Amino acid sequence: MKEHESVRKPYVAGQFYQADPEALREEIDNLIREAEESGNLHSGREKPRALIMPHAGFMFSGATAVKTMSRTSGFKYKKAVIAAPSHSFPFRGIALTDCDYYSTPLGNVKIDVDAVQKLLASGNPLINQSNDAHNYEHALEVQLPILQSFHPDIEILPLVCGAISTVEAKQLCGVLAEYWNPDTLWIISSDFTHYGKSFRYVPFTEDVPEKLKLLDMGAIEKIGKLDLDGFEQYIKETETTICGNCPIKLLLAMLLTESQPPTAELVEYTTSGHKTGDFSHCVSYAGLCFT
Repeated sequence: MKEHESVRKPYVAGQFYQADPEALREEIDNLIREAEESGNLHSGREKPRALIMPHAGFMFSGATAVKTMSRTSGFKYKKAVIAAPSHSFPFRGIALTDCDYYSTPLGNVKIDVDAVQKLLASGNPLINQSNDAHNYEHALEVQLPILQSFHPDIEILPLVCGAISTVEAKQLCGVLAEYWNPDTLWIISSDFTHYGKSFRYVPFTEDVPEKLKLLDMGAIEKIGKLDLDGFEQYIKETETTICGNCPIKLLLAMLLTESQPPTAELVEYTTSGHKTGDFSHCVSYAGLCFT
């Protein structure tokens, strides 16, 4: 047993979302109110099993994230598995942290330490412990304030994903099967296409908004059909820069273990270009809900 509990402190508070607790609550409350006014804030009729949510700054993708998370309103969960990509720390498989809590300006979120230890004890070579993969990664952290706003007492199992092939995603399903149940919400953190010279991805230069949407919808169609192999092939063929494609592959592999696979709802699709008017440097965001 640990002598002292450890906390993973916020890394992007004040950059991706407000660092002051009251300002952050107001920021999220405003997003909720705007979603209500647009008529796109509501709980689902069936209990969601998983969500795909963006992880950009709240000014860009917070509205999409809030609308997606709202599908879980009114439902109770004991735990949330959050799978996020690694943007700056290269590795293969899944990285776990030895921290006891993830902290945000809204307070600490308890990590299911027993689940972490059980996964590490599984002996699967794709599962390792690495605080370096967690400490400076925004994709997982950005999900937490919105999760706290809707499910304030929930425990989390935070997974940072490195490179994962389709075969490896299927292998990991066996180890993670214990955490695939109706009392556990899976949150997959991913933005969609990153377009522009700074992302080294400029497959077209004309009709960018329309072609971006067409490109993203091709991937979303594969996801909606739970076509794991087709999704991986689509990524290879288009080279589209979906940063969370490995966590998405993990989710699709898990969804396919169901005898009656869940159905997918596209809650919202938008881009940073719609906010800024600049489509020369643009990131796409999609919120999906699986029930």
